[in-house]
Amino acid sequence: MPRTSTFSRRRFVTTGLAVATTVKLQRAAQALGLAPTAEVCRLTTEQEVGPYYVPDELLRSDIVEGKPGVPLSLRIVVLDSRTCKPLPDAAVDLWHCDALGLYSGFTKQNPMGPGGPGGPPPGFDPQGPGPPDRMGPPPDRMERPDGMGPPGENHPTDKLTFLRGIQLTGDTGTVEFRTVFPGVYMGRTNHIHFKVRVGGQAGKSYQAGHASHVGQIFFPEGLAAALMAQEPYRRHQIHRTTQAEDQVFGDQHGELSIARVEQLNAQDPAAGLRAELIAAVDPTVTPAPARRGRGPGGRPPY
Repeated sequence: MPRTSTFSRRRFVTTGLAVATTVKLQRAAQALGLAPTAEVCRLTTEQEVGPYYVPDELLRSDIVEGKPGVPLSLRIVVLDSRTCKPLPDAAVDLWHCDALGLYSGFTKQNPMGPGGPGGPPPGFDPQGPGPPDRMGPPPDRMERPDGMGPPGENHPTDKLTFLRGIQLTGDTGTVEFRTVFPGVYMGRTNHIHFKVRVGGQAGKSYQAGHASHVGQIFFPEGLAAALMAQEPYRRHQIHRTTQAEDQVFGDQHGELSIARVEQLNAQDPAAGLRAELIAAVDPTVTPAPARRGRGPGGRPPY
């Protein structure tokens, strides 16, 4: 198991961010208990929302619902990029696939799942761990035919809610989720989706609101690859898409969205992980949708 960075709230920064060049940023970072040399308030890059977002999910912090996997405690700090201060009262939607690549709401679209060719018999529980050959979301739903821009709209096929939830930021701009480490499916490396909204109405869920950021959270490559050799992930016997092979990671600056991670027990991956990420957003603007497609020399065209 590779070593991961030591977890410290004082040293928590997003991997790959540049050194700060102004006293304002340094003081703001110190006030938040963050590394004083981190450019924490640079506007966070956008990533595509993907085809598996479902609105009006439950307002909750524990989203596991009994799904198997390595326990993950995830902390996200949302900053106002205009002031470099925490952004309170923002809704953070979070969603990701399970250990075998399935999203709640879309389990019936799995070509190797219930009702699919070669799938398990009727009555199979889609929330259970499932057989080792389940392939996750079909590849033709993962990107547009022209390879540019986010996938097209998708429609839920079930009412399951595992690994989905919404939390509201407090005065510190922080939300925390209890979940499990995400698995993989064809074409995508390990990742977690999130969306930041403001100005909506909170109740059992969070209604409407202005979406000021759409992002994805990635993890250190060596750690993610090693975890996929553990149970229950290793029963999903497909090629693991690496970060270098993932078009979203490569074209949408995924290297700037790698969380800082700590293993709770370096000798026992199943003991769980803690991860943290900063998202700096401008709540007054509507970001342009992220696009796929590389420019000359294999670099993104922006």
